[in-house]
Amino acid sequence: MKSKATVALSALALASTLAGAQQGVSKTEITLGSIQDLSGPIAGFGKQARLGMLLRVDEINEQGGIHGRKIDLRVEEDAYVPQRSVQAVKKLIDVDKVFALLGTSGSSHLLAMMPTIEENQIPAINFAAVAGAHFNPPHKTVFNIGATYCQEINGVLKHLITARKLQGAKFAIIYQDDDYGADVKCGYDMALKSMGLKSTIEVPFKRGAKDFSAEVLAVQRAGATFVLTGGIISETATMLKEIQKNGMNVVRLAPHPSHLAPVIALAGSAAEGLLVADYVPPITDTDTQGIGRLNALAYKYLSADDVKAMNRYSLTGIVAAQLMESALTACGRALTRACVVQKLEQTKNFTSDGIMAPLTFGPNIRQSGTRPILLKANTATGKFERASDFLSDK
Repeated sequence: MKSKATVALSALALASTLAGAQQGVSKTEITLGSIQDLSGPIAGFGKQARLGMLLRVDEINEQGGIHGRKIDLRVEEDAYVPQRSVQAVKKLIDVDKVFALLGTSGSSHLLAMMPTIEENQIPAINFAAVAGAHFNPPHKTVFNIGATYCQEINGVLKHLITARKLQGAKFAIIYQDDDYGADVKCGYDMALKSMGLKSTIEVPFKRGAKDFSAEVLAVQRAGATFVLTGGIISETATMLKEIQKNGMNVVRLAPHPSHLAPVIALAGSAAEGLLVADYVPPITDTDTQGIGRLNALAYKYLSADDVKAMNRYSLTGIVAAQLMESALTACGRALTRACVVQKLEQTKNFTSDGIMAPLTFGPNIRQSGTRPILLKANTATGKFERASDFLSDK
């Protein structure tokens, strides 16, 4: 027979487990956390992602919450520094007592936070910067929506080669000499190899570079007719202006961090016709049902300045909020972290009314929404336009 002490300890352990599993859940509220870059070098990403999440949270709360519980979203800033991301997630878990995470900052930041997330078995949705290490091998409680840079460039470049008959083009890439640049180059290499083509020249640059005259001159001297500009915002704009200044008539493609209005504003006429690989349409594409609905919510809940500032990260933010909402709703009132992870894993063809390709997860499948889309810059309107439907991710 078990001693009374043993029974008491077992009961205490069970109570602790149950209490831990439901941290962040009360009779009236569910506390969620998010880590975003709100004042760092790319604060426009985090601020606008926060807007997208809050739009759905505000609507949920106005409608009475999820099974009677309102959502309290706590956003911690990491200033785009991985160590601060670790501090932020620990505060959210240990001090704010969050139930789950909605948004985990940048690629290296999530990797830095992963041990803490796994130790506490926190359900988490990553929608900002997806990298292979986030899902391969799979991490049980972390779900990633969107393509890696490698996946989106691979899909879009193969589409362009076929659709525009670029088999005879001379391909060049100017890429950042770090993990981000390596992932962009991965897609470039993969697409050319699969199409039986060769790269003409590959030119790296150091992170933080301001002058791209030497890099652009190198691809011009190599006779490039297609250039993949692997920058983010200012780097892409500077490369485009240098290409224009040199009188180069080339097809230009960029990864999705360049899908932002400041790129067009900084580059001016040099941005005309720039192609961008992404996995969400332009936020101005209100013919897409989900984006039309998002804009209606924005005018209802946000200031005029915030509505104007919304960008692609607002789109991925609201999709992530909708996905988390679906799992929370499916678990009913008996809400536990294990249930949310299970419901996310069972997600099949989750639609966002066209904002992203349908999302599907499964056992050991922790990434979805990888079908890319092609966009094109229109400098007359200062906006990006849809240039394709969702493409194959194979």
